[in-house]
Amino acid sequence: MKDVHTLNQDLRLQVQWALGRVSSDQDVVDTLLANMRSDSNPLFRDKAACALAYDQIHLTDQQKFRLFGSLIEALRDEKSEVRQIALLALQIHTGQTKGFDPGASRADREQKVKLWQSWLEQYKLGL
Repeated sequence: MKDVHTLNQDLRLQVQWALGRVSSDQDVVDTLLANMRSDSNPLFRDKAACALAYDQIHLTDQQKFRLFGSLIEALRDEKSEVRQIALLALQIHTGQTKGFDPGASRADREQKVKLWQSWLEQYKLGL
């Protein structure tokens, strides 16, 4: 965890990859979510989203609920790239997009986010 923000990009890529493999640790998931949304380097935002999409195989249903909620919230991000990678992670986990278009108007995006939030509530009821 101490190397998650190292200036050594090669090491940092390896850390991101390794963190994805520690998928049941909430601190790791939170770190990956933060990197996905706010890292200054688009490569690391993308790699964090990949780890969230493909490597979180050991999450409990409650942890998945929390992850999905965070990814849905990222659909509101000001950065189109963040919205796109959050949608891809959601699509990989759920097989759905709910018609969300990262490049649509704010009003259109918000309408689709509400569909995602409704889905999340239904998911919660099934836990």
